[in-house]
Amino acid sequence: MSQPLLDVQKLTLIDSNTNHVLVHHCSFQLEKGKILAIIGESGSGKSITCKALLGLNDHNIQMSGQARFNEVSLLEQSEAQLRHIRGNDIAMIMQQGGTAFNPSFTLGHQMRTILKHHDIKDKKTQHTLIKSYFDMLGLHDFERIMRAYPHELSGGMLQRLMIVMALALKPELIIADEPTTALDVITQYEVLKEFQHIKETIGCAMIFISHDLAVVKHIADEVLVMKNGDVIEYGPVAEVLDRPKHAYTQYLVNARSQLTTYFQKVRGDTSCSS
Repeated sequence: MSQPLLDVQKLTLIDSNTNHVLVHHCSFQLEKGKILAIIGESGSGKSITCKALLGLNDHNIQMSGQARFNEVSLLEQSEAQLRHIRGNDIAMIMQQGGTAFNPSFTLGHQMRTILKHHDIKDKKTQHTLIKSYFDMLGLHDFERIMRAYPHELSGGMLQRLMIVMALALKPELIIADEPTTALDVITQYEVLKEFQHIKETIGCAMIFISHDLAVVKHIADEVLVMKNGDVIEYGPVAEVLDRPKHAYTQYLVNARSQLTTYFQKVRGDTSCSS
């Protein structure tokens, strides 16, 4: 068996102000080119676990355990070392596209600045690289978007631009923290198609945090279920979601099924009465 790209073992996170255990003995592995989905209700520990890998949590969060990325111990890296890993090796796409960009500068300026910070300094190279990912994701109006300020674009477009920047840095791992939560249904579908395209064409590994089990079932290879900071269930996505062993996972799956059935019934009743 090949060495995993990411190997997390017994990761534990404790709030030093309250001594409250936020995440307890979280363990998982991720192979190159695979997608791991992390699911669970709000406050279950999904986001804080992923932020711990990049040193993005508050300083009061104490960490123990192991998190090895390409044999590099992430929890033992200095802030300067982690800054080099962020973007270059591991990119993170947040929930809100608007918060990722400074409202005072054009998007083109900000994207070129990010590339420059990661040692891609030639302007022609920057232009070609960004444009190539616009084309790959089917984004049009390149020049207009590069001249635009964040408030002039939709949340869905800003989300796509975060994906563009993540891909342009050519990381081995992308962490997508509920990247479609703030989007309308149609835009969610379009952005998710782009993630599927990334999986099929780029081949970088992904951690995909989501509440939507239908999306998880479609895009992920493995799934990790969290509740109150504990790993409840972990394994291949078909096994966990089709044959859940733990009562909490069964609850999540059944709740999703009941919700889908309810809205199908509502749509059917509406169709009959119209």
